[in-house]
Amino acid sequence: MEVFELILVLMACVIVSAVIDQAVSRVSLPLIQIAIGFVVALLVPAAADIRVDSELFLVLFIAPLLYDEARKSSPMALWDNKGSIVSLAIGLVIATVLVVGFALNLLVPSIPLAAAFACGAALGPTDAAAVSALGSTVNLQRRQETLLSGEALINDASGVVSFQFAIAAAVTGAFSLVDATASFALLFFGGIAAGVVFGFIARELMSFVRRLGFESTAVHVVYQIFTPFIVFLVAEKLGVSGILAVVACGLVMGSRSKRLLSAASARHRMVSDAVWDVIVLLINGVLFVLLGMQLPWALRPTIEVGFPPMFLLICILVVTACVVATRFAWVFVMELRHRSSQTGERGCENRRAAAKRALVTTVAGPKGAVTLSIIMTIPVYVESGAAFPNRELIIFITAGTILCTLLLADILLPRLAPQQEEDIEAKVAAARIKVYEGVIGELEQQMAKSTRPEYAPATRLTIGQYRARLARERLSSAQNRETIEELMQGSIDAQERCSQELLEQGVCTADEMATYQTVLSSIRGSVGYIGSDRKMGSGFHGLGAGLFVRWRRFRKRGGYDEDTARIYYKAIKVAIILEDAAIEYLNDQANSSDNGIARRHSAAVLADEHRAVRDSLRGRIKTPDGRTMQENDVVRVAAGSARARGLDAHLTSGVTDGEADSARASALQLQTGMSYAERGTQFTQQYRSARQYADEVEEGALSIELDQIRQLLERGKIDENVAHQLREDVYVLQMNLAME
Repeated sequence: MEVFELILVLMACVIVSAVIDQAVSRVSLPLIQIAIGFVVALLVPAAADIRVDSELFLVLFIAPLLYDEARKSSPMALWDNKGSIVSLAIGLVIATVLVVGFALNLLVPSIPLAAAFACGAALGPTDAAAVSALGSTVNLQRRQETLLSGEALINDASGVVSFQFAIAAAVTGAFSLVDATASFALLFFGGIAAGVVFGFIARELMSFVRRLGFESTAVHVVYQIFTPFIVFLVAEKLGVSGILAVVACGLVMGSRSKRLLSAASARHRMVSDAVWDVIVLLINGVLFVLLGMQLPWALRPTIEVGFPPMFLLICILVVTACVVATRFAWVFVMELRHRSSQTGERGCENRRAAAKRALVTTVAGPKGAVTLSIIMTIPVYVESGAAFPNRELIIFITAGTILCTLLLADILLPRLAPQQEEDIEAKVAAARIKVYEGVIGELEQQMAKSTRPEYAPATRLTIGQYRARLARERLSSAQNRETIEELMQGSIDAQERCSQELLEQGVCTADEMATYQTVLSSIRGSVGYIGSDRKMGSGFHGLGAGLFVRWRRFRKRGGYDEDTARIYYKAIKVAIILEDAAIEYLNDQANSSDNGIARRHSAAVLADEHRAVRDSLRGRIKTPDGRTMQENDVVRVAAGSARARGLDAHLTSGVTDGEADSARASALQLQTGMSYAERGTQFTQQYRSARQYADEVEEGALSIELDQIRQLLERGKIDENVAHQLREDVYVLQMNLAME
C-alpha cells in the first residue's frame, strides 16, 4: 500500500470512528477505532502488512502527544504528587516487569526469562491516548487525573529503557545490573535535564522574536508544533531519553502566566490550543486504528505455529490478570499511605474508600499503541543467528493484553466512577438557554427604544441568529427535549398547512413561484428558522431559484426591481400569517387542560417567541409615518386560515367564509401608499444597513451576553465553572469577529 493510500485510509477511518462514536455513546472511541482498524485489515490485507519503525513511531506520534499533555498539565499539581507519580512511573513498571516475566516464563517455559521480562516491560507504560480518551467519559477525581496524566508522561521512558535492557539480555545472554542502573540514570535524569534546558531556550527564543516586533500567529503555531520533534531528535542524539526530554520541555513551555500580556498573546494561545486539539484528535485516531490493523498480523503467525486457540486465550487472560493485579496492589498500598490534603485523613483509616480509589486508578490505566510499538521492535534473530524464541507468541499475547485492558476500562470505569447525574455540560446547556433568552429580550427592548432606525435591520438579523442558537440549544438539552421538539414540530406543521392553503388560493402566480419561495425562505432564515423549517410550500425553491433571483437583482444593480419588491412584500406578509398560524397552535396547546403543566408552560414560552418574530417582521414593512400593515387585515387573514383548519372558532366570530377569503386576498395587496419601486428601494436600504451595522450590533450583543452571564452568576443561578465555559464561548466569538 502506497503512503498516500495509507493516509487516505487512516483519515477515513478516523472520520468514520468519530461518526460512530456520536451514534454509539456507550462504547469508548478507542475501541471503535481498534475495531475499524481490525475490519480494514481483514478487508484490505495490504493494510495489515504496514510496519512503522519504532523510533519513527515515537517521534511522529508519541512525542507530540506527550508534549501537548505536558504543556497542558499543571506543574504545581504534578509536583504536589511527585512521590506517587514517580512510584507509578518507575516502581510499578519494574514490578510489572518482574511479575509478568516470571508468570509468562512459568506458563510457557519455551519463552526465556529475559524475553518474558521484555514482554513485561512493554506492558509497563500506560497509554496517554487511551487515558485522555477514556478520562473524558467518567467522573475521575482531580488527584486521580493528575496521577494518570503524570504517570503517562514518565512511564514511557522507564518502559522503553527496561525493554531495551531485557532485549539486550535475551539477545546476548548477558546482563549487568550495575551497567543497567547507570544507563537508566543517564537516560532518565539526562532526558529531564536536557528537556528543561531546551524548554527554556525555546521559550526565550520566541520571546526574543516577539520583542523584535514579529507577532505572526502562524509562525508561532508552527514553532510550537515542530518543537517536540526537534527536542526528541536532539535528545536522542545526545544519548538521553527523548521522551522525557519532550515531557520536560512541554512542562517548561506550558508553565506560563495565566494573565494575558497582550492581545497578540491571547490570539497565539487561542489558535495554538485549537491547532493542538486537532493534532491530538488525529494522533489518537491514527494510533488506535493502526493498533487494530496490527492485530491480524500478530494473530496470523501465532496460529500458524500451532498453538491451540484455548491456550492462547489462557495466556492472554493470565498476563492480563498479572498486570491488573500488580497495578492494583501497588496503587492500593500507595492509597493507604496517602494523606488527604483536605481532611488530613490517611487512606488506611478508610480502607474501603482507598480500595475503590485504587480500583478506579488501576482500571483507568489501560495499555495502548505505545506498548504495541515497543513490542514490535523485538528482533527477529538473537546474536548467535538463531530465531528469537516465540517472538510471534509474545507479540500476540501483548496485543491481546492491550485489548483486554481497554475492554476492562470501557466496561468497569463507567460503573466504578459514573458521571454525576447533572454534569457540567447539562448545566452549561441550561445556562445558555437563559443567556440567549436574556440577550434576545434586551436586543428587542433596545430596538424598540432606539432613535437610530438604521440599526434596526442589523438588530433584527442578530436577533434571528440568537433565536436559531436558542432553538438548537433547546433541542439538544435533555430537559423537556421531547416535549419542546413535539411543540416545535407541531407549529411547523401548522405553518405548512397554512402555507399550502395560501398557495392553493393563489398567493402568487406560477411565474413568481421560484422568486416567492426563495425570498420567503430567506426571510424565515433571517428570523431564526434553520434547515428544512425555512422552506414552506412546494419544492420550487433551491439553488436554481436562488441564482435566478440574484441574477435579476444583479441586472438591477443589486437592488429590487418592481416585480421582486412586490413579491418580497407579499412574502413578508405571508411570513407574518405563518407566525399567526404557529401562535394559534401553541395557544391551543397552552390552554388545553389535557396537557401537563410542563407542556402548557413550554407552549406558552414558544408562543411568546413567535409573537416576537411576528412583531419583528411587521417592522420590516413600516410605512413612512411609522404604521405597520393594517391590524384588521392581520386578524382577518388569521381568522380565515383558522376557519379553514377548524381551529379556535372564536377568532372567526362575525366573519363569513367569503369575508375570510377576501380578507386573505386583500391582506396580500400593497396598502401603504408606497409604490413597489419605492418599496424596493426601502428593502435595498434595509439590506445594506443590515450588512453595514452587522458587526457593530453583534459586538453589542456579545457584550450583553457577558452581562447576562454576570447577572446569573451574581444571583447564584450558575456556578463559577459554568460561567467560565460560557464566557469562554463568548470570547471565542469576539475574537472571531475581531479577526474578520
